[in-house]
Amino acid sequence: MPQLRTVPTPISAGEEVLQQLVDFERTGVPAGAGTDTNRGFDLGRMRKLLARLGNPQDALPVVHVAGSKGKGSVTAMLAAIMHAAGYRVGAYISPHVITLRERISVNSLPISLSAFDALVGGAAEDIGAVQQEEAALSHFEAMTALALRHFQQEQVDIAVVEAGLGGARDATNVFPAPGSDVPRGAGLRLAIITAVGLEHQAALGGGLTKIAAAKAGILKPGVPLVLGRQPEPDAAAALREAAAALGCPVLEPARTVELESRGIELEAGGVREAVALRLLGESAGGEPGAADVLEARLQLVGAHQLDNAAAAVTAALALARDGFPRITHAAILAGLGAAVLPGRFQVVRRAFRGGVQDTLLVLDGAHTPAAAAALAATLRRAFPDAALALVVGMAADKDAAGIMAALRRAAPVAVAFTQAPIAGGLARAAAPGKLAAYWQAAGMADARPVRSRELIKASVTAALEAARC
Repeated sequence: MPQLRTVPTPISAGEEVLQQLVDFERTGVPAGAGTDTNRGFDLGRMRKLLARLGNPQDALPVVHVAGSKGKGSVTAMLAAIMHAAGYRVGAYISPHVITLRERISVNSLPISLSAFDALVGGAAEDIGAVQQEEAALSHFEAMTALALRHFQQEQVDIAVVEAGLGGARDATNVFPAPGSDVPRGAGLRLAIITAVGLEHQAALGGGLTKIAAAKAGILKPGVPLVLGRQPEPDAAAALREAAAALGCPVLEPARTVELESRGIELEAGGVREAVALRLLGESAGGEPGAADVLEARLQLVGAHQLDNAAAAVTAALALARDGFPRITHAAILAGLGAAVLPGRFQVVRRAFRGGVQDTLLVLDGAHTPAAAAALAATLRRAFPDAALALVVGMAADKDAAGIMAALRRAAPVAVAFTQAPIAGGLARAAAPGKLAAYWQAAGMADARPVRSRELIKASVTAALEAARC
């Protein structure tokens, strides 16, 4: 099991170039920026930069993944399946946990420091020119363009690309439908939309149907859509309507695969969830699948990850029928077992000062009430008898009240509220005292409130030390 590293990562030459651009992860996204309106992000900047870089987006076969929750996990799972099948796979995810380079990977390996600096250096003049013309090129736009250029240079067989915010006006929404204007096999081969819920409401237009419309902006005429399980009927209806309007076949995981958990196990390298997987009348690589029950062992654990795995398997099977015949049952199982993503129920060990024994830490980026509820449930499934302590920090624009109410279900014996830099600064971080107030308010609303030792600490390190059970 890996040890937690707390040493800051030095900024590379490439990162220094990108830091000159506006970073909405640090400052917050403007209202309406993700909507397909005159308030939305202008994709013209992105297209100008891509044109200067040789339009790499037009040369790549692509799977585009959007959604409110689970899109990063689905991206990681599908990329791992394709890699296990013997394909050269690029994956683009966001945000990162330790280093910006995590966002760009080929065959599950993040781009190296030297390659990243060379990639940015080779595009610096183009980035500067577009920035000078438009005066608003963003950090995310530049990173996305660089990722696509890297995938083209690396001659990947397919790229799996996670959308950043929404879909319609996201910097990743630049892929053409397959056709005469792009090389044979290139373009958007498949779209995936995972669970859609309330998030970034100001940026995405408000209610569920508007958020779903923003996500549906990644759809292209006639390109199949893998529609992940949708807990919200209004979102599901809006997504189906958008797909029908564009003639996009809808592929539903519930009609393709069944997954059943056989339990979560703690291992030396972390946690694994044993899963029984049954294909429903589909096949991978020509193998009969109707009656097959397969055994997978996932490193991405929790009931919500079974939904994500189902979407990834459905996408893999669709690709197996559409030009990627090496995808087999064995590749699906190997890929599901290999897929990892930092900050998604990531279990590490940390030796505390004066401690005789290492302490297990679970690192998770849950930042919506639904994600927090999934985290609380998974914590109790994985560690049913353990005394839990929570260390909580988040951005100020999150639904802190809903998140606190959900996290109380984990029944911690202690909870420490803190703040941490977001994209290098504290401007967006919620005040620990406010988080504590939301926690206490949620407790007052409980019929049978759980008593926890409550602490407020200025740093994550101090909070970790203080929260030890």
